Amino acid sequence: MIKDRDMIRELQKANLVCLQKLDEICKRHNIKYWVAYGTLIGTIRHKGFVPWDDDLDVCMLREDYEKLIKVPAAEWGDKCMLGTARSDDERHDKMFGRVYRKDCRIQSYKDVRQWKNISDGKSWSTSPMCDIFLFDRVPDDDEQVRKLYNKILYGYALKRYPLTKLKACAENGSVKDKLKAFVKNCYGGIMRTLYVKPWRHLDKVCTKMVAQTTPGSRIGTYYCSDPYLYEYDEVFPLQTATFEGMEVPIPKCWDKMLTDMYGDYMQLPPEEERYHLDLIYVLLDGNREYIIDKVKGSLGDE
Repeated sequence: MIKDRDMIRELQKANLVCLQKLDEICKRHNIKYWVAYGTLIGTIRHKGFVPWDDDLDVCMLREDYEKLIKVPAAEWGDKCMLGTARSDDERHDKMFGRVYRKDCRIQSYKDVRQWKNISDGKSWSTSPMCDIFLFDRVPDDDEQVRKLYNKILYGYALKRYPLTKLKACAENGSVKDKLKAFVKNCYGGIMRTLYVKPWRHLDKVCTKMVAQTTPGSRIGTYYCSDPYLYEYDEVFPLQTATFEGMEVPIPKCWDKMLTDMYGDYMQLPPEEERYHLDLIYVLLDGNREYIIDKVKGSLGDE
């Protein structure tokens, strides 16, 4: 568990580049986004990152997300890249989007113990990132929203999609863990034989299901642990606030949204809960390497 404030700050600064590049591209292409979740708390409470966290979360409507996907890869430059369910980069394992630092690498205990790359069989790792959560214009009928939400999140995003990505290994060597890894790898192998890149197929299925609904006055997400339904005019027009010295978009009713999610969001958690990262290896800017724990099979062990 990283509790070194200097290290966390270095990761924050590395990650901030992702948000800065996303903001630059969104302004250039007239794409709307807003900071959300922990990043919104940080914006309001700290005017920047939550001090013990390097997380970056933003949201955007599907029509803006589709515009973002079409931005040429060259526009992201040498340091950043966009990962989606339609991209080829092995580090991306989600149905929503992420902006990654290409010249940085991070690895946790879980990455080494549970996952391997399909390409070379080495333990998985990822990069500092900014999550892009996808919001849709949802039907007015709550039951219709709930059915589609359950079908997409629990039927595809949480069950089928992860089975097609990466290679699983047993974390603790138990019979149960080994069986789960075996089933996952068998399913993934079959899906990759049928579709080559099955995550793209699953993304198309979910996108088609959303397109077949009749949108109402609300927006919500089908890819998070809660659909977070809001009236369109509770989010728009977007406002602005300061985050790490830059002006970022925030939802119109940001106080209501944060209160709904977190209660008294201005209250700091207990000191013992002020941690987030569980990293064992960090590579920043392509040349600054930090080995926090030299775990067998990890990047720090190579």
